Formats: sequence, structure tokens, C-alpha cells
Amino acid sequence: MARCPLTTLVRAGGIATPDGVWDPTTIVIRDGLIDELRTGSSRTGREVIQAADLVVGAGLIDLHTHGAGGAQVIDGSLEAMRRFAAAQARHGVTAFLATIGGSVENIERGIAAAVEYIRAPRSPGEARCLGIHLEGPFINPERPGAFIPATILPPDIGLLDRLASQADGWLRRMTLAPEVPGMAPLIRRAISLGIGCSAGHSAATATEMLTAVEAGVEGVTHVFNAMPGLHHRSPGLLGVALTDDRVTVELIADGVHVDPLMMRLLQRVKGWPRIALITDSIAAAGLPDGSYRFEEQDVTVRDGEARLADGTLNGSTSMLDDAVRRFAVAAEIPWHQAHASASLVPARTLGVDDRMGAVQVGLAADLVGFDEDRQVRWTMIGGDVASVAWRGRRPR
Repeated sequence: MARCPLTTLVRAGGIATPDGVWDPTTIVIRDGLIDELRTGSSRTGREVIQAADLVVGAGLIDLHTHGAGGAQVIDGSLEAMRRFAAAQARHGVTAFLATIGGSVENIERGIAAAVEYIRAPRSPGEARCLGIHLEGPFINPERPGAFIPATILPPDIGLLDRLASQADGWLRRMTLAPEVPGMAPLIRRAISLGIGCSAGHSAATATEMLTAVEAGVEGVTHVFNAMPGLHHRSPGLLGVALTDDRVTVELIADGVHVDPLMMRLLQRVKGWPRIALITDSIAAAGLPDGSYRFEEQDVTVRDGEARLADGTLNGSTSMLDDAVRRFAVAAEIPWHQAHASASLVPARTLGVDDRMGAVQVGLAADLVGFDEDRQVRWTMIGGDVASVAWRGRRPR
């Protein structure tokens, strides 16, 4: 790791934007922000990161990640959060939402750890935590996914208020099933608290989903997963997700949760500006195949697939930089557009695109250097080089 001075130049071979890859550009960074973008060469005399053989893009933002590197949010400790955040930074993730689910006890333990991490001084090697994503417990027991059925609860505004109070303003996003009786008042309460609502683990009909969208639900959690498939006479939640431009969908692009052909269909129907790539990663992400115990359940990882004893997928072991590469190939779109689905789109979803999500003057110097294979070579967060994985000349 290397800490950059107040003023730094990054000499990039190109800049990734949603519209394409710019020509060689010098990025001038002052006090952790992008201060200038200069095409061509630039004068020396300052700290310089040579990245002429790299494409530099905005840092990736993961809206839905439970853990990585052997640590998870519900471990409930600052140390676990630091390990988790460092694992994310090694894969180009500069910011994330700490995703929490399961029992109320686990949720409260995870909230406490996430808030402690947000408030603590952050090491340069650790990704930013932008807040908390609460996945459940107010979901449909008919669509539990990998959640233990006993942890699924009916809508309870009192419990939501208690969890939001504990999160002290950092509960940013919530997955719920809009069709469950009593959910409408809870949705209204969540929105009044500034919590973005996403439909997931749901069997909502198209009418129920449209009603929820009208009430302010603006997302769909891991589209295609933990919901009924598309039927021509019963389009359901998925039909609305694919056709309503008010809805941004999460996509787990690990090649396991969603077939590449369906990724291509999603891109053609929805378009990358309404697709937020996520990992839904668990603590096993970045670990070798084996047997683990996470979130009160035994998980077996084989060939990178994490499954419960009954074969149910239990989150992903993929990281977000992998998802970008895989989605670009499967959806048959340029890599720079897939990259925007993992940077600009999640920033817009959270309403922080005025602070991050693009290589733009005035935004945070949260940057990633990608080589010709679009592998991460270094990650910069707030002007600090957070993580380096270099094959050849190191940044200097």
C-alpha cells in the first residue's frame, strides 16, 4: 500500500466512461478528489502514478454483498468488517453496502458492526461502507432462498423503527416482498425514513408489483432469483422488473445464478443503465473450495458454487470485477458499459453519483487501474492507493 500526497497525477492510458474509453489522460488529484482531467502528457514535478498501459475507471460499488475473504457482516466485529472491506478493495470495489439478513439477533449484530466500521478511521486498504442493506426479514416465506424459514417475519413497523434507530441513519436499502399482507404501511414507513425499497424473495403478481412501484419501490433484488419465472399469461414481478423504467434491477453475474443467455436477454430488454451488477457474495468469496459454516448454516463450496446441503445456492463466491467481465461477454456489450453497471448505476441508485461513480472532476478519486484483460491492477480510494496486484512495473 502507498499513501498519496495531497496532489497526485495518474497518467492513464485511457479513461473508462459509459460512452467509451478516452484517449490517454492525466488525472490530477487534490485532497482526495479529481481536480482536473488533462488529455495527453502533463508536466512532472509531482507524485506520479504511471498507468500508461492501463485503462483507469471509476471504483466499483457493490450494493449487495454479505461478506468476502472469510469474514461477513453478521460476524459482528470491527475486525471482520475490516477483513471484508480489504477483500473488496483487492477486487476494485471502492464502496459497498454491508448486506445483512437472517435472525433479528444476527441483523442487530451486523448493524452494530457496520456502524462501528463506518464511524471508525478507515485504513487506505479498505473499501468505503456507504451504509447497510437489510435483506429481509420481511420477505415471502414461499421464496426464502437460502434464508432459514424461521427468520422470516411478517411486516413489523416497530421492529423496522428499532433497527433503523440502531443504524443511526445508515440503513440505506431494504429488500422486502411487497405482496405480503401488511407490507404497504411498512413500505411507506421505510421510504419516510430515507430507506430505498427493493422487491425480492417475492411471489408478487404484476399488479402487486406495480402498486409497490407506485408507492416508491424502485428496485428488484437479484433479478430472476428467489422469484417466479416469467410466464406469458402471468408476468408477475419479473414482468414489471423487465419493462418498467422506474425499476433498477440487481444482477448476480457469476455465471451460476443466471444463465448467460438470460443475461443477454436482460440487457436487450432492460439495458445496462437499469442494471446494477452485484455479487451477493458470502464470506467464502475469495476462499478455496471446501466446507464452511456461515450465517448459521453449513455451506459447501465446489467449483466456486456455494450450496446448502439440499443443493440451494447460498449467495455467491464471485467478486464484482469478475461480474463486470462476465456480464460484458454474456450480454454482448462493450466492457466499459458493463463497468458502468457496477459503478455509475449503483451510485445513481444510492443517490451518491454527485460524489462518486465516474471519473469526473469534483468526484472522489475512487479509481481502479485495469490491464488489457480488464483485470484489476490497483485500486485507489480517496486518492490513496489501497491495493496493488501488479504484473510488471508497479505504480510509482
